[in-house]
Amino acid sequence: MFQISRRVDYAVRIMIELGLHEGEFMSAQRLSTRTDVPKSFLHKISVDLSKADLVRTQAGPRGGLTLGRPAAQINMLQIVEAVNGPVCLNVCLIRPQECKRDRYCPGHDFWGRIQLSLVQQLEAATLAQLVKEAQELSKKPRSREMRSHIPYLDVVQR
Repeated sequence: MFQISRRVDYAVRIMIELGLHEGEFMSAQRLSTRTDVPKSFLHKISVDLSKADLVRTQAGPRGGLTLGRPAAQINMLQIVEAVNGPVCLNVCLIRPQECKRDRYCPGHDFWGRIQLSLVQQLEAATLAQLVKEAQELSKKPRSREMRSHIPYLDVVQR
């Protein structure tokens, strides 16, 4: 199965929750509870997010984590790369000389096109957009039946 890492999933959850409370510091305990991210994992991920200037931390009773910049200035690619490193679907895309076949392998070009599309989608999606969707879903959650209208689920369930 081809899927994102748990670290990416947790980082996105953390960032959306911080975006919902933009400008506030949230304690690690509260953030862990609200996102279902184990506290030990939250600490490790927050270090990576902090190094990428996506979050700021503050010690003390009124401390915790907050966004490092406005949600509109943070995109999904920045979050993914902060915790997972560069997006790379196949090693031949970052180290072309490693594979002798890259000059005549149609897979090389295919993976390159898919990677470019994925990176463009991740760059285009801002945290602010996801925060807005989270606010809307908190008012009116999707029903289980509505999930079937999402086109990608048909592909995943094959």
